[in-house]
Amino acid sequence: MPIKPLDEIFNKIVEYNSKGNHESIPHSDVFEKEAELLIGINKYDFAQIIKYLKDAHKICSFEIIKEDKDNDISRVDGYVEADLHTIRKLKNVFQKILMDEFEKQNNRRLLVHQIVKDIYSRPNFYKNTLLGQIANKAIMLNEYENLIERNFNEYTDSWKSKKLEELSALTEKIGLESGSETAEDAASDTRPDTEHRAVDSPLYNKYSSDKAKQSLDKVLQIYGVEFFFRINLRKYNFDLLCDILEKGVINRRADLVVLKELIQKMKANIGKDSKLIEYNNKIYKLERIISRQLPYCQ
Repeated sequence: MPIKPLDEIFNKIVEYNSKGNHESIPHSDVFEKEAELLIGINKYDFAQIIKYLKDAHKICSFEIIKEDKDNDISRVDGYVEADLHTIRKLKNVFQKILMDEFEKQNNRRLLVHQIVKDIYSRPNFYKNTLLGQIANKAIMLNEYENLIERNFNEYTDSWKSKKLEELSALTEKIGLESGSETAEDAASDTRPDTEHRAVDSPLYNKYSSDKAKQSLDKVLQIYGVEFFFRINLRKYNFDLLCDILEKGVINRRADLVVLKELIQKMKANIGKDSKLIEYNNKIYKLERIISRQLPYCQ
């Protein structure tokens, strides 16, 4: 892994986050171009570096603008340092911006929870509007604050450093400089089996071994929920995922949002993996469970 560009992108995100205003969260569409010019990397390398930073819990990433193909609108994500102090500060900033913007547009001032309730009741009305974008930031910052508080041991400097070392060792031969994909990326890959896949990676072999010996909770703690989702989607283990969600083993809103996004990505590539068509009913069942549980998750 090329450490220098990774550090430069991370430091640039931290710089944005320190502004303390409406520009405190870099938007992926603009930030990607800025990073490419600043560091001289290509679009692929940028995406890989962002993924490394997310997997190592150095940053949090969340959707700001939803993709809307009918109106030629691309998805836009935001990036925030995965630090409790930073997230709390930005949450307060964007909650105030949300209340101020709502008052400006509606000539009445509501509290954050009242605005959020209205947004949840009329999602299409607020979709991709300025108010909707600000609300997405305020809501997800609150979600990540709760997530880090509950799993603080996974967001310490020592945990992050160790995870980054593990990722570096894993990708020594398939790192960014060679243009190859990481194991976690490949886990949701739907390209032909002649290419490298997560199920062929050293990390997957270790995961398979640990899965047989460790409890599910321990496996999730070691490998992370996202990697678990990617592997099981790639292996078409939809029944297993349904069972886990229905039993409440994985019940955090942020985790369910990740799974929902991975399913959407997988469905978008269905033309490259005709076998997915055979599992259409099971995929639909999994999506229903997610939609049913999301409103009750924290």
